Amino acid sequence: MQTANNPALAAMKDIQPPEPIGAWPLAYGYWLLMAVIIVTIIACAFWLIKRHRHSAAKREAIAQLDRLDIHHKQLAIEVNALLKRSAMSYTPRENIASLDGDNWYAWLRQQDHKMDETLPKLLAKRYQAQALTTAEAKQLKIAAKQWLNNALPLEQNGTGKEVLCSQ
Repeated sequence: MQTANNPALAAMKDIQPPEPIGAWPLAYGYWLLMAVIIVTIIACAFWLIKRHRHSAAKREAIAQLDRLDIHHKQLAIEVNALLKRSAMSYTPRENIASLDGDNWYAWLRQQDHKMDETLPKLLAKRYQAQALTTAEAKQLKIAAKQWLNNALPLEQNGTGKEVLCSQ
């Protein structure tokens, strides 16, 4: 090349490329996306905490049921009282405390449509003179645990009160 012969070409400088485009400042869309993600994470955390607290009575009832001795003479009475206490944790006392007999069993069945049908039969034996047999006691604990797992926490309708048996 003959750049020295042409004085106009000798005065030219090399092409300067622009500075590389950086990551900052971020575009508005990225800020909006980050805000939506953060709000979603916070909302999920609050929902999980609320759900965990709401099911605390259920977890405690199951733990108490597991601690009950199947050889205790009044196991059926204790299980019945435990079921009532756990139900009263989710609904006003006046809705549950007065239920007994067939009304109580109907309410239990209404909360768990898949309820083991031996649960009411075994609970009905709670005031008999002889204690439950070991097999009956085991079956009672299994049926009560199944009811606690399936029914609690109680479903609520739009008014904030659970659906009650209308008898």
